[in-house]
Amino acid sequence: MLPLLTSAALPLLTPGAVLPAAASDGLGVADGAIGDRFSVVSDGKVKQLTEIEARDVLTKKVEAATAAGKGLDVNRRGQFNEKALFSEDFYFKYGLRPTPEDLVVKREREGTPEIPYSPVQRRYNGYKKFEPRINAGLALYAGAYRSAIRDGDWAAVAALLEKGSRSSGNNAAGEGTGVAASELRSSCRAMGLFGNTVLQSENDNATTAINLLTRHLINELYFTMDDAAAAAQSKDQVAAKQAWTRGRDYINEYLYLVNLPISAKVGDKFAKLEADI
Repeated sequence: MLPLLTSAALPLLTPGAVLPAAASDGLGVADGAIGDRFSVVSDGKVKQLTEIEARDVLTKKVEAATAAGKGLDVNRRGQFNEKALFSEDFYFKYGLRPTPEDLVVKREREGTPEIPYSPVQRRYNGYKKFEPRINAGLALYAGAYRSAIRDGDWAAVAALLEKGSRSSGNNAAGEGTGVAASELRSSCRAMGLFGNTVLQSENDNATTAINLLTRHLINELYFTMDDAAAAAQSKDQVAAKQAWTRGRDYINEYLYLVNLPISAKVGDKFAKLEADI
């Protein structure tokens, strides 16, 4: 069963549609249409297929990706991706979860991805709004969070990865019982929202494919934090370090993509995380 492969999840396969190259995924799926036949990229080669053939190719890719641990993940993400930080992401639309390594291989094969146009003022405003929170999160990730895992300070890890909770009423003192998300967790939301300002314009009818991809990367980063939090509970330093490393790789691929539209008129590009653990 492929719950995400509905007609809504496959808007790419509309006869006559012309879509950007960036609409293809890290594993190669339909990325454009010519008349009633579709351009499908497979192993770097473009093939012209009918809609039924193109859908069959995509279905097989989803099945193969799922078998490889890069496809459907209902347990972690939910039936409709409702458990993810950003429910509408690349996985929601395509049923695929390309890894940073997949995206690097695709880039080496096909070159730098195309970036949708966004006005300089829009990019500048988004950068001004979200840059402080993003850089604060990056500093925490490579700094306090990394150190807490290396030192086995599990209480600190738990605090740094606090997801927060809504208030369920007031306590005896009349104070709200809600818990705020940690600065590190909050920075993930800022990263995802930043893409709305630099990877698409207000004229786009739907979320661009590359913006969906950056949301996917941030969702996966967020899930690695869940893994690290679980490892902290069991004091499993090996698992915590593995989660941190996976998260760093997702961050760096995200930074590569959002840095593409950041020009000198927008601001300084974000620095890649070079630290190891």
